[in-house]
Amino acid sequence: MKAVTSHKSLLLLLLALTFWIVFAVFQNSTKIWAVFTLPVSLNHWKYDMKPSCPEIPLNPSASPTKTELRVRKVLEKLEQQIPRRPVTRFSTTTSAAHSTATVLNPRRTYCVGDQLDVLLEARDHLGRRKKYGGDFLRARMSSPALKAGASGKVTDFNNGTYLVSFTLFWEGRVFLSVLLIHPSEGVSALWRARNKAYDRVIFTGHFVNSTSQVYTDCALALNSSVELCQYVDAQDQEAFYCVKPPHVPCAALTHMHSKNNNVSYLSKQERHLFERSNVGVEIMAKSNVISVSKCNTLRPVDLQETGKLQHQLFVDLDGELNIQWQKHSYPLIGSLVYSVKEIESIARIIDRTGGGENTIIVISVGQHFRPFPINVFIQRALNIHKAVQRLLMRSPDTVVIIKTENIREMYNDAERFSDFLGYTQYLVLKDIFQDLNVGIIDAWDITIAYGTNDVHPPQHVVENQINVFLNYIC
Repeated sequence: MKAVTSHKSLLLLLLALTFWIVFAVFQNSTKIWAVFTLPVSLNHWKYDMKPSCPEIPLNPSASPTKTELRVRKVLEKLEQQIPRRPVTRFSTTTSAAHSTATVLNPRRTYCVGDQLDVLLEARDHLGRRKKYGGDFLRARMSSPALKAGASGKVTDFNNGTYLVSFTLFWEGRVFLSVLLIHPSEGVSALWRARNKAYDRVIFTGHFVNSTSQVYTDCALALNSSVELCQYVDAQDQEAFYCVKPPHVPCAALTHMHSKNNNVSYLSKQERHLFERSNVGVEIMAKSNVISVSKCNTLRPVDLQETGKLQHQLFVDLDGELNIQWQKHSYPLIGSLVYSVKEIESIARIIDRTGGGENTIIVISVGQHFRPFPINVFIQRALNIHKAVQRLLMRSPDTVVIIKTENIREMYNDAERFSDFLGYTQYLVLKDIFQDLNVGIIDAWDITIAYGTNDVHPPQHVVENQINVFLNYIC
């Protein structure tokens, strides 16, 4: 691409679910350029050979105690929100069919801007009132004819009752929904199982030795007495390991692919909770339609905050557009073979970014971390936070935006990919980045509002997420 020295530039770094994308817009030009700078060398990795590997990833050597304390603090705050309710009998777990939902102060017609509250009483499969909370619920209202939707707010009173609140943003017929995604006993089981081990996904490393290829097992942690290749980020000390092939150097690792491992840390009784018929069951099967009128009262409504995003924004990109994208580093899950030369730590990319008022960085990370213990995600989020903090100290005019995860398919292997696992990561990001001047694209809320249940939502949903992003820069 031809160098530009006299035009003002806009640099945008975007990390999608698995990619970094960089846009640079040069004004006063009639051409649009798209440049993909894919190859990233592994010279930021420190190659080492170890006879064995600990069960957990390495802690940063520069200040292990401080990092451990930070991870522990975030984890402790998160654990306070996780119920400890082991499964004794399936009949004692929460049942959507037996639970009740009552609209408080019901009216024949509601006005736009009103708040509608629903009291939910959780009951088990024998119809008995639950005496504790912790159920993973999802509340949504929608009007298919208007293609409008918004999430509801769930307040857990920790005694078997919940308050579900909806703000009525538009007129017409509105459908209300409260889904029991997982009972509290299922949430407890998923949390325990998640933090049990690292082997739900099997990674296979491809080592090239002259004209031949050698394949070995790789992972975030390996219990092995054989010689290992250890790939450690030089600054943050996040580690990834491969069994060292005989007579092949560790630097010969070129490609990777992965597949799900047929292993479960749930009991047979716990797995029953995640069968299709027990996941995402509607509680508000009756009295779930209300009528909303415009009325005569003007009420302020924040559509963006609640996920009803119908922005109509148009951006004139009359200039050169430079797009750079980058896969995030391990753990990168993919059945297709990918080059490890093209993956790099998000923190290292941020550290190499000069920043400035025309630089925009968008970071989205999460889906590929769901199958692994939560401490892996917490440490990665903390390292990204430190990199963003360094960036904003040297270049406070840089715009940094965090895009949260999309919700995904409800019935696809809950132990690896349940939205509850994603929700814990959503809470971690909000906690870690609350002290920084960063924007948020709340894709979690947006995809709940649309009810997509798709890790790759349809185009109109992605367009609305992009519109939120454009609101930050236009």
